[in-house]
Amino acid sequence: MSPRSGTRETEELFERLSARIEQRDNDATVEHSIEVGQPAQTVLGRIEQGDIDHVVMGSHGREGISRLLLGTVAETVVRNSVTVVR
Repeated sequence: MSPRSGTRETEELFERLSARIEQRDNDATVEHSIEVGQPAQTVLGRIEQGDIDHVVMGSHGREGISRLLLGTVAETVVRNSVTVVR
C-alpha cells in the first residue's frame, strides 16, 4: 500500500466516524487532521494552535521496562497537556 492510499483510507475512516458521532450528538463537532512529524510534538503543537476541548488517543499499552525506556506518544501528550488536580 502506498502512503497516499493509506492517507486516503484514513481520511475516509475519519469521515465515517465523524458523521456517526455528529449524528448521535447534534452539538458535537468533530475535526481531524492527518499530519506528518514526530507524533507527540505534532499532537502537542496542534493542541496549542487550536480551540480544542478534547483529545482522544489510543495507546499500545506498553508495560514494564519497555515503557520506562521508550515511553509512549500518549504518555508524552498527557504529561505535557493535561493539568491534574486533587
